[in-house]
Amino acid sequence: MVSPTSGKCMLHNFAADFEMYGILDAVASGPIDARLSEKSTMVGVGMSMEGIEQNPIVYDLMSEMGFHHRQVDLQVWVETYPTRRYGKSVVGLQDAWRILHQTLYNCTDGKNDKNRDVIVAFPDVEPFVIQTPGLCTRTSKNYSTMPSENSVLRDASNDAYDQPHIWYDTIAVIHALELFLEYGDEVSDSNTFRYDLVDLTRQALAKYANQIFLKIIQGYKSNNINQVTTLCERFLNIVEDLDVLLASHEGFLLGPWLESAKGLARDHEQEIQYEWNARTQITMWFDNTETKASLLRDYANKYWSGLLRDYYGPRAAIYFKHLISSLKKKEPFALEEWRREWISLTNNWQSDMKVFTTTATGDTLNISRALYIKYLRNADSLGLDGMDSFGKPASL
Repeated sequence: MVSPTSGKCMLHNFAADFEMYGILDAVASGPIDARLSEKSTMVGVGMSMEGIEQNPIVYDLMSEMGFHHRQVDLQVWVETYPTRRYGKSVVGLQDAWRILHQTLYNCTDGKNDKNRDVIVAFPDVEPFVIQTPGLCTRTSKNYSTMPSENSVLRDASNDAYDQPHIWYDTIAVIHALELFLEYGDEVSDSNTFRYDLVDLTRQALAKYANQIFLKIIQGYKSNNINQVTTLCERFLNIVEDLDVLLASHEGFLLGPWLESAKGLARDHEQEIQYEWNARTQITMWFDNTETKASLLRDYANKYWSGLLRDYYGPRAAIYFKHLISSLKKKEPFALEEWRREWISLTNNWQSDMKVFTTTATGDTLNISRALYIKYLRNADSLGLDGMDSFGKPASL
């Protein structure tokens, strides 16, 4: 990190994970404020992200800041951004980006963002540790799936569950997606538009999946096996459908990552090692035991087609299998068996040598429209009890 007295440096992303996130107003003003501050010795601006292949708007703006002598008029800059990015002026897309500026790219809660969506960072905890807003949990001793008090406290202290970061109105973001879909035909030949459409649809569906997961846990705590079974299936369907969406753009494929790693090898033995390294980096770093996961699991999680279908989906299915079994057998959740199975899945996937495509397939706009209709069109009715839409807690 460069000292603020000699330069202005942006640390925006950790591990190159996917989350539409930023503070554009700070980017537009921070370097100028630093340069004009009293006794400033600032000589330049810089970026120190762990990964850059995400959130193009943030890096586009920051890259300009070394050439600006006054604060950028963000209203004008954002309004003209889609024209520069897609090669055509479309009023509806300008409106969409205004919304994204005010929501996704206006994170002012003071928290650094690290993607902890359930799909890509699945909780490795007993279900009663997971808080479900708006739920009055039964505590009867006759409730057979309730673990002992000592079990809950021990698990909560050793295995913190990070709630996914949410700082914006999710319904407003879905409205921005609607504008992308409504006006997308005008720029559907733009590769950058298709990238942004995949990313925005992914963002909306990922937050929806987070809430479906909480409803699953809510159903488990309420001993509602029908709710749990139905919503587990829906969650896994979302993962499969997201994989299809991601497959429609080359920027969201697992294949290029693995092939680039193998391409550095000088012989077959190195190729095996380099592929294992690449697979391990994006899943769980190799310091686990059979029933104890590495602390560095899902640190470099990725929304990549192939990874969702072959790893994240099967991992979630194992957890759901044990949830349903717990309810059917009226026994506590088999935490150790869940861990044994998902850690084994991880280690086997890391050692596998399945080849994944490096070529995108499918029509991004049509796929996104279909997923919007299937999952998001009635998003305002998807909330948990006590939740506003399926995002921020409702005001009391």
